[in-house]
Amino acid sequence: MIDAKTIAAMVNHWLATPVNGYFYQNYGCTVKEQLLKNLTAFNADAFIAKMIQDIPILGELAQDELNIISETVGFEQVNVFIQIGSVLVEVGQADTGSVMDEDYQDVTAQ
Repeated sequence: MIDAKTIAAMVNHWLATPVNGYFYQNYGCTVKEQLLKNLTAFNADAFIAKMIQDIPILGELAQDELNIISETVGFEQVNVFIQIGSVLVEVGQADTGSVMDEDYQDVTAQ
């Protein structure tokens, strides 16, 4: 059975995978694009749309079961979380232990 923890593991994998990390696949998280942007420029709707495109089962969740939550810490830091039901996944702190046995290449690397 697929529950919130299983979906959270899928999201952790997605967060740990760079865009184009799999050959000829657009699958992967674009969160690193946000690093040099203004803190108020984070577009949660676009982020969720990309996540649903890459992990189609997220589209089956009710609207209130998938959310982006942010908290401002101090002057220059914003912590972003993905809420899946009652499970919170911190963006930027993905558990990469489950993807260490998989091979992927950043084909855009110089």
